[in-house]
Amino acid sequence: MSLITRKNPAGNGAGVRDRAVAAAQQAVPAAKNAIPKAKQQAGPLARNASTAIRQSAEDAAAWARPRAEDVAAWARPHVDDARAWAAPRLERSGVAVQESIAPAISDAMITAARKLDVKPARRRRRWAGVLTTVTLLAAAASAAAAVLLRRKPVEFAYTQDGGPDEMRAEADPAAGPGLAEANGSQPDTEASSKSEQS
Repeated sequence: MSLITRKNPAGNGAGVRDRAVAAAQQAVPAAKNAIPKAKQQAGPLARNASTAIRQSAEDAAAWARPRAEDVAAWARPHVDDARAWAAPRLERSGVAVQESIAPAISDAMITAARKLDVKPARRRRRWAGVLTTVTLLAAAASAAAAVLLRRKPVEFAYTQDGGPDEMRAEADPAAGPGLAEANGSQPDTEASSKSEQS
């Protein structure tokens, strides 16, 4: 017969239960008596513990204070020496970064910013087109007027009473003396005869 498969007798479980109940009945009054005793003993123990902790902390502070002052007195000149040693090296490093690395980083950032920037749309200059058109029309009109005036020039002649009289020159060369008087030029024969009269 195997030890693992051995069955316990049915009456054996009831005995275990009875013993557990009896032990619990004895433990209840003992626990009830232990609570007031623990309360009575806990108050003075807590007071004693807080006093002991406070006293230990004061002793530790009294022991550490002069040692901390000694360490601070020793460290002060050493810290100043370390700072005096590190300051020029740090400054040289800063200058080196500023002169060598910073420009490269700055150029890279500027290039990236220009690549990222949205190019503004070109504004259409309508007024420039209108002004150009008006100027070209005015030039064409003045050129046409000049061509027309060269073909048929206007002559100004003065009448007997001194008022202006406007006449158009004919294609006939005989009408030339009127035009000559208007623009102040005289034919050679007339100019010489007028100069003799004066």
